Amino acid sequence: MGCTIDHLRADHHVTVLRDFRDARGNEHRAGEQGMLRLMELDWPRQEFFLEWEREGVRERMCFSLSAKEGPRNGAMRDFFALGEAERVVRRPKPPPPPPAVTPTLLTESGDYDAAVARIWALAARRRFDEAEEQVRVLVKDCGPFGERTERAASDLGALAAHFVAEEDRTVYLWLRERSLRFWYAWGSQATSGGEGAVRGREIRAAERHFAELEAKAAQAGSMVPPSPTPEHDGPGYDG
Repeated sequence: MGCTIDHLRADHHVTVLRDFRDARGNEHRAGEQGMLRLMELDWPRQEFFLEWEREGVRERMCFSLSAKEGPRNGAMRDFFALGEAERVVRRPKPPPPPPAVTPTLLTESGDYDAAVARIWALAARRRFDEAEEQVRVLVKDCGPFGERTERAASDLGALAAHFVAEEDRTVYLWLRERSLRFWYAWGSQATSGGEGAVRGREIRAAERHFAELEAKAAQAGSMVPPSPTPEHDGPGYDG
């Protein structure tokens, strides 16, 4: 099973600081480096193990829990320097293909799902003027508590996430901006200060979600983080 030993962490670079011999008599020299992959504790044997990878080969080092000198629990800092974590690049999946474009503007409340699909189809093809027209009539009836506005904010945010990994950020940024406008509009529909505070927390969470998406995409090398979202003085889209 995995365990925690002093400052050491799995999937981090480690460097040997001092020569030592492990409990099996294997010698290691100062300056050796590897990627620590696993730490295990064998309680019945009163031993613990470090498994590291060097040049594609895994090696195990064994240490006694009762050792009074050399590498041991509580003194591993004297023998190992912990380096950076392994950088694992996980590229986001490519976005699913957009649906076909419905030629007619959808204006009825019952057309909500089809209208979202139409926005997706138009934005993906960079037909932003037509997509904006559909966005503005997406929430014909916002609902008694603005629930349609909140739903639109969430749905357009989900559409934006499809495009966050694209090299050209145009579609992502366009959809992110429309999602945030609906979030701000929903916040403006609060009927009390307490409700406004609750909605404000939801809006900040949505903003953080976009920031996290962008950070992950940037880490994968697929995009440069966009500028911070500008402050909005207006209410966004009216329901």
